[in-house]
Parts: sequence; C-alpha cells; structure tokens
Amino acid sequence: MSNSPWHYPRTEFADRVIQSFVSGGSTALTLFAPRRTGKTQFLIHDLAPAAERLNCTVVYASFWQTADTPVDTLIHAIERATEKPGFWQRAHSALTGMKPKIRIAPMGIGGEVDLSGAQKPEVQQDPLLTLDDRIGGLPATEKTPVLFMLDEVQGLAAPEHGAFVAALRTSLDKRRDTVRTIFTGSSVDGLRAMFSNRQAPFFHFGSNIDLPALGEDFVRHMLKAHKTATSRDVAFEAAMAFFLEVDRSPYMMRNVLERMALNPDYDFATAATRIREELAERQGFPVLWSELNALAQAVLVEIVRGETALTSMAARKRLGQATGEDAISPGRVSGAIRTLGRKHIIHKIDGNWALQDSDFGRYVDTLIPMANTSPSV
Repeated sequence: MSNSPWHYPRTEFADRVIQSFVSGGSTALTLFAPRRTGKTQFLIHDLAPAAERLNCTVVYASFWQTADTPVDTLIHAIERATEKPGFWQRAHSALTGMKPKIRIAPMGIGGEVDLSGAQKPEVQQDPLLTLDDRIGGLPATEKTPVLFMLDEVQGLAAPEHGAFVAALRTSLDKRRDTVRTIFTGSSVDGLRAMFSNRQAPFFHFGSNIDLPALGEDFVRHMLKAHKTATSRDVAFEAAMAFFLEVDRSPYMMRNVLERMALNPDYDFATAATRIREELAERQGFPVLWSELNALAQAVLVEIVRGETALTSMAARKRLGQATGEDAISPGRVSGAIRTLGRKHIIHKIDGNWALQDSDFGRYVDTLIPMANTSPSV
C-alpha cells in the first residue's frame, strides 16, 4: 500500500475482490472506469498489496502506451514480477546439489542451465509460445494464485492483436485453477469488443464489476493530507463542490490541492485552470482537435453540449451553420460519429454518445465560441 498521505485506500473493495479470487468464486473480472478516476492507483496501491499479503504473485501490465507490442509488454511484466530480491539466488542455491543438467523455470525464465558451466544454446520460438511458458513458469497454487492485473486493455480489441488475445485466452484457460485476472479499461466500446462480442476470444470470460464512486470520506481524507502538508485549512463545502464539478475525479482533486499547497494564493478555480492548461498540452488536445475536420468538430461540440439526437433535423441545421454548409445529411453525421469513435474520442454509455476523456470535453467546451465562428477546414 502507498505510504503517501495523499493516497486514499480502497481497502474494503480490494479485500472483496481478492477474497472472490482466492475463494474460487471468480477467475476473471472486468472493471470499467473513465480515465483519471483512480483505476491504476487502485490496482497498484490497493489490490496488489492485498494479494501479496496472501502470498500471491502479482503481474501488472498496462497497454495504454504499449498496445502495439502486447506480447513484449506482458512478457516484460512477468519478468519484472519475478525479480524479487534474493529469489533467483535462493532458487539457484536450492538446485545446485542436484544433477548436473536441470531446468530452472520457477520464474518462467526458461532455458536449460548446465551447472557445470556450459550453457545449452536457446532455441528461438514463437513469442506467443514464450509467453505461455512464462505464464506456466510462475509460482502458483489454488490457495496462492497468480494475479494478472491487465490495465487499459481496450486497445487489444483491434484486429491486429487477434492472435495475441486468442493465445492469452488459451494460456489463462489452461490455468484456471491457479491464475486470476482483472482486466480494466476506460473505453466501454473497447471492453465490449473484447468481452461481449460473440466472435471475440474473451467472450463472457469475466464478470463485470464497477469501481465504487468516491464521496465525502475521500474529500475529507484529501483535506487532511493538505493540512498535514501546509498546516492550512480548506473549507469542506468548497472542496466537495469542486469534487462534484470535476465528476468525482481523484486525479483533479489531488492535483488541485497539491497546487494550492505550493501556491497559497490559489483557489480551486485558479489551480484547476492551470492544471487543465498543462494537461491539454501534455495530452495533445490541441493537436487532436486540429486533426478533426469541420463536421467532426461540430458533431463533437454537439456531444459536449449534451445533444443526443445527432441526426435530427434540428441538430443537422446547427451542424450546417457551424460548418458553413447549407445541408448536412444523416449519413455524413453518422460518418463523423464513426470517425470520432475510431479515434477513441467518444463511446456509447447507456445508449448515448459521450467523451471517453472528460478533460478533453472540458477543453472542447472552452473552444465552443470559436468553433461556432471559425471551424477548421
């Protein structure tokens, strides 16, 4: 568990998930939550420690920035998980008194080792088979299973990753008694493509769970951490109002309070403005916006405004005014929606289109007056 006073532990939820895994009630779970709502913090600082307290081996892999090479990403994560201080030395020492040629594979490192000094040359094999060997080499029992925490997996739904996903499903299926997996994602569409599509390898592989929403206890915890750092009080009512304004985002709440700790003259609005400006640049929001054509921009503005009937006559009239065109057909609107979906900008929630990243939505909101008068071409 994190030692940072800013970390708010979700201990009860972590314990419930772990007990479900260890008792055999669940072998796989899928967890959806928008970006910057605390999924990764929960996995690393709450769920992993809870699993390790039960002597489970934990493998964490994020596919957010490395989705192009998922096999390498997961193999690397497995190797990191087995780099516990002294583990290799203890395994090697325990085996040195045995026969001259033995296989040392408790950590999935693979390859035969000649303890007399000559190493047998490794045979090159398919990376997917190597991954299967690595998973099979992890130390696990029914009472102390391996826990795979696979973060931001929505990108794996792309067709080019079909072989990897199928191979991973096979590897996990073979070890249902000793391997548990939690998949997380920030895209409803991506997770649906992986777990709800009948043709997908992971169709109905895991049960869905929700990350519990944070509330007053979280806000009070953060204000306590702020006071510890600064000896200054912040009004709970103002903090709670801001937390609700940012859709209960723990990322924004923590960063704003940290910024206020460094700048005593900042209030919530000032600190949030500074952070959003920096976040927009860091996440490439201006570039993402500029790469959209005029119609896609106008459709995005409609979604940010809360419009749901995007192909209605009234909506198409507004789209025409925004783009400087006389008429926008329903087919063209649908095409713009598909473009926004392919770029992972929007997804459907409860039947309506919504932005995947609420911070990008707020960035677009600041551009709406300009978008209405000066659409990009």
